[in-house]
Amino acid sequence: MSAAFVALSAGEAQAYDTGQAAVDEAYSYIGTPYGAYGFDCSGFTSAVYGNVGVYLPDDPAAQYSYGVPSDASAGDLVFFDEAGYGISHVGIATGYGTMIHSSTYFGIVTETPISDVPGYVGAVDPS
Repeated sequence: MSAAFVALSAGEAQAYDTGQAAVDEAYSYIGTPYGAYGFDCSGFTSAVYGNVGVYLPDDPAAQYSYGVPSDASAGDLVFFDEAGYGISHVGIATGYGTMIHSSTYFGIVTETPISDVPGYVGAVDPS
């Protein structure tokens, strides 16, 4: 049996810790009704990130300008233009091709494959 160790810079370790913490926090809300506690999509991402110490505005288009462009790693925010009029939806990437989001379609906070939501725009790392 062997083990591989990867050295991370302090910034990379912080981003990893915050991203994974956000995913873990997001999972704790699975099944919460849409709209409960103000959980529309961006209210959900704002609350999750607020609980791990990162401020985000409560608007998906405004959240898109926070952080740096990314590859939808664990904890990154993923954005969608579902109707062709600009960013209209946001969720939290799990790092496994899925996202956790407050969904009007399902009526709850749920985990969904990113590819199942139309209009993918991109991802940002807000940490």
